[in-house]
Amino acid sequence: MKSPIALLVATGALVPLAATAAQAPSDQNELTTITVTASKLRVLEQETPTSSRLGLTARETPATIDTIDSDEMLGRGYPTIEFATASMPGVTTGGSPGDLADFSMRGFSGQQIYLLHNGLAIGPSNMVNRPMNTFNLERVEILKGPSSVLYGQGAIGGVVNIVNKRPSYADVPLEIAASLGRFGTTAIGIGGGTHWGDTIAIRADVSRTASDGYVENAPSDSLSISAGVSWKPSDNVEWRFLLDYLEDHPSAYFGTPLVTNAFATQRLNGVLTSDNGLTLDKRLRYVNYNVADNRIDSKQYWPQLELTWAINASLTLQNTAYYFDATRKWINSEVYAFNGATNLIDRDRFFVFHDQQLYGDQLSLTHRGSLAGHANTFVVGIDYSNLDFMRSRGFPDGDSVDPFNPNPGVFGDIVERKSPTKWESSALFFEDVFEVNPLLKIVLGGRFDSLDLERKNYGPTGAFQAASRFNRTFKGSNWRAGLVYNVTPNITPYVSFNTGQDPVGSNVFLVNANQNFDLSDARQVEAGIKITTNDRRGDLTVALYDIKRSNILTQINNLGDLSNVGEQKSRGFELAGNFRPIDPLTLSANLAYTDAKYGQFFDPDFGVDATGNVPANSPKWVANLWTNYVGVAGTPLELGGAVRYVGSREGDSANTLHLDAYTLVNLHAGYRLATNLMLTARVNNVFDKAYAQWADVFYPTEVLLGSPRTYEFGFVGRF
Repeated sequence: MKSPIALLVATGALVPLAATAAQAPSDQNELTTITVTASKLRVLEQETPTSSRLGLTARETPATIDTIDSDEMLGRGYPTIEFATASMPGVTTGGSPGDLADFSMRGFSGQQIYLLHNGLAIGPSNMVNRPMNTFNLERVEILKGPSSVLYGQGAIGGVVNIVNKRPSYADVPLEIAASLGRFGTTAIGIGGGTHWGDTIAIRADVSRTASDGYVENAPSDSLSISAGVSWKPSDNVEWRFLLDYLEDHPSAYFGTPLVTNAFATQRLNGVLTSDNGLTLDKRLRYVNYNVADNRIDSKQYWPQLELTWAINASLTLQNTAYYFDATRKWINSEVYAFNGATNLIDRDRFFVFHDQQLYGDQLSLTHRGSLAGHANTFVVGIDYSNLDFMRSRGFPDGDSVDPFNPNPGVFGDIVERKSPTKWESSALFFEDVFEVNPLLKIVLGGRFDSLDLERKNYGPTGAFQAASRFNRTFKGSNWRAGLVYNVTPNITPYVSFNTGQDPVGSNVFLVNANQNFDLSDARQVEAGIKITTNDRRGDLTVALYDIKRSNILTQINNLGDLSNVGEQKSRGFELAGNFRPIDPLTLSANLAYTDAKYGQFFDPDFGVDATGNVPANSPKWVANLWTNYVGVAGTPLELGGAVRYVGSREGDSANTLHLDAYTLVNLHAGYRLATNLMLTARVNNVFDKAYAQWADVFYPTEVLLGSPRTYEFGFVGRF
């Protein structure tokens, strides 16, 4: 993953005045006024499409739905969706060689967190995630807890939905953001749109980031292009064509190796401890152990055609047809294991190529009317997708290098082993919200999935490996039920129950014959309250939850036999609030506590008995605080800062590697040259804290270290 400062797409925010941050701008003057919006009030009356197809607002939804919009992402300097999601309650992020952008929330990570783009899924998150730029995005929404009732298998810990900026029939200014920073950081974004009356509207956004990286020989760059056109041939019909393109070359820094205490003459203290006599050495912190001809890149494009047809006053049809095409390539040395006998770093070789084509269609029909004399909205629909996925991989011989001055060398021969995977997925879903009275609503939902999956494996000579072939039809059904009660127009408690399902072991793209088991099951009970002050100068959301995931793939005897009998439990609470005590000052904060543990669980990959252990990368405590002050001493100067705390975490399933807690402090400033032009400055990790950001259980010999102190300067404008 790229360093925080090296990826800052834009350092200011293209937003209305802070005093009107919770309201839509009323004229073009306000549209073009710029302020750094690192914190703002939340509007609970806004719709949150990720949490429901019923058109419910955040207040009406019986679930935790966290949102960060483009204003705050730019104001806080978030360059990618990973930084944006990490600002939300209880979310941490990281990465590894095979999983460049990983999320952890409510005790779950990897394939148990589903990534959506404009509400659509493109595959297992821990295989298709990329560190995407935020400049092109309108918002990022997170729906917490099992979400299979909406999106099918794989959504246990939650759903992350990234939503692009879209064409608008309102006046849209041209937006520009650019910055330069430490470690050769460059970033630029430009976007805008126009319209012809209420009939045609267009928009396009382009952003590019690049960095030399804070680890030697680990540069990165990313280009994102999104465009769209809306056409209203009549008042009740609207067509939208959207196109997304991504081309990237992420950083080839995959981690810093753990070494023995005896070898580490300059220990990097305050980062981690180990029960196995391992530690980190300061001298290795910025060393890259990858090969000289390493390669990691992708190209993907995604056209989408949307239709909204208001058939009559009570009936609306929506349809989205899409095609997704992606190629991804990894050619690297990924594992860096310290050898105590030789005092060298033993390296592997691994390459994998993806060629993915996915097409699908999602159709829904919404009826707004009454049932037994009570207001009622009902949605029913179908979801279909067809996947053709070719995965080619190989494992050339590795080597050993000096820890301090590694000879990069070259990768070696590429001999492919191909594994084609095909699926045909179809689902029927429904949702309903029934108004018992003006204060009480019942929200229901259900989804019934069928997934026909076929996976084959071929050896390096092209010989078919029949023993590992997998062919199965998965059937799933999931439910949601919730109550929402308005004690007052500003105080809304809720309670909900929902279920989820996902593959028992590897993600669905990798399942083989020895993992022929039913889907694992999950259920969540959640209760919470959503509050807005009468004067609209403060808001607060609180959620308590209890999740149980059952039928996890485990080893059941010393013969290596597997069964889906394991379980994981997670419970905790989350708080988020925003407050404006005086017009120039806004405060935003969140706090999350997570108590996650495995039940009976024997890790079949490493032979580790994890029963009663804490899942890796699941801190008990995570907290964030932001401040922003507009017009310091009556000048055009804006100042703000942020504090992030991440508690201690386990770095492996055996709980023998312990990642220390850390606190980061960031500062930012903006000076408004004109109402529509601002200069910005930012310093992240002010105190240069060394910390472990992530530890992947499949790469136990190394950990991913976070970025050191960084700084950058830039400007933002609206014209």
